Amino acid sequence: MLILALVVHSRRSSGANSSSLRKSRFISGHAHPGSPYFGLAGVDHDLDFPEPMPVVGISRSARGYCINLVLETMKTYSSEDGLTEEALVTKLRICRYHHLFLHTSLRHNSTGTCRWGEFGEGGLLWGECVSRHYEWFEGNPVTELLSKVKELHGLADEITFRNVTVSSENRPRPLTLGTATQIGAIPTEGIPCLLKMLLPPNCTGLPGLYVRDILLNPPAYEIASTIQATCKLMSNVTCSIPEFTCVSSAKLVKLLELREANHIEFCRIKNVVDEILHMNRNSELGEILELLMDPTWVATGLKIDFETLVSECEWTSVKISGMISLDGENDSKIWSSSIVPSEFFEDMESAWKGRVKRIHIEEEFREAEVAAEALSLAATEDFLPIISRIKATTAPLGGPKGETLYAREHEAVWFKGKRFMPSVWAGTPGEEQIRHLKPAIDSKGGKVAEEWFTTAKVP
Repeated sequence: MLILALVVHSRRSSGANSSSLRKSRFISGHAHPGSPYFGLAGVDHDLDFPEPMPVVGISRSARGYCINLVLETMKTYSSEDGLTEEALVTKLRICRYHHLFLHTSLRHNSTGTCRWGEFGEGGLLWGECVSRHYEWFEGNPVTELLSKVKELHGLADEITFRNVTVSSENRPRPLTLGTATQIGAIPTEGIPCLLKMLLPPNCTGLPGLYVRDILLNPPAYEIASTIQATCKLMSNVTCSIPEFTCVSSAKLVKLLELREANHIEFCRIKNVVDEILHMNRNSELGEILELLMDPTWVATGLKIDFETLVSECEWTSVKISGMISLDGENDSKIWSSSIVPSEFFEDMESAWKGRVKRIHIEEEFREAEVAAEALSLAATEDFLPIISRIKATTAPLGGPKGETLYAREHEAVWFKGKRFMPSVWAGTPGEEQIRHLKPAIDSKGGKVAEEWFTTAKVP
């Protein structure tokens, strides 16, 4: 639910359509903790990514301490004010951030001095920050922090960030630092981890982080009651509940934004939306699905009505089904040739054929077929006469050898032979092709080995 709400919002915000699902170029970039994604569309396997870390800004007002978190990956920011010093330090202890900015409002205390921490006020926060790398900033705590984030990530000024702040009214106060450490809600030396005691051993990653956040930052009483009611319904259902795959929403949104999502990610999205649609069609599970809407809103900052979620899931499922091959569907075959080893075409084509339906990339399919046909023809004309000549030669052990092989390390099809050069050039069949052979060269321009050859026509 949390993931789908964000993906649905990303789809609607970007105005995605069938034409925008195609990409005309390979996108590559610099990966860093704030944006660990680059060049993934052609990857043939799933890759793990760390959760992108926010940029954190801390300030102070008459209401207390305030923490602002900006997530460049999702183009979102949230603010929480009225915090005590202990509550703020607790949040810093559990937050893995990209950059830390301290507002100049922290320098001033009730004595009117600018020597932060000297008179005890702010001393706990100062002790937490002094050992970390931080930068000072001034001006409006939110707008200036957003400017800093755009500068860090090289974003244009017109890029907008969505406010996902959820009101803290009618909400219990966050756990104090002392309580959080004493009960093991945050890692503390010598104290057992509370989450490991509460959750099954195989419950890790996003579910564990969500439960930890609820413990440290209890939701409003209405939301807490909804979560309790949902758990009661789930414990009493008579049918099976879909086992949703927990995927980082930030990962999916970023890959979709860069058009770098591969077939694995699209299959994963379709599985989740289909499971939501399955829950909606089931009377028992449908009630659970509706109850999950408000907790999802609190966790994501996105307010989506139930009908919109269902309709967007239906749209997403249909679009993905029409774009990629599913459940063994395959509308294309790997090219084959009598002269070029089949392993070459398997390696070159299996990474993309059978993933996207041919109707969407007909031009690319045709270009690949033309290239494969040209390679087969060139190998037939340049290598086959030499191979036929060698086979026709009767010689004892140690005679001429030669064949067309696939050099997997170099991703090339070359001729490999020994002792096939004629001792006397007499114009016999195959001699002309032997004259055109040249040493095979690797990607760095170096000669591969004595027995590897290619020609001008064979790449």
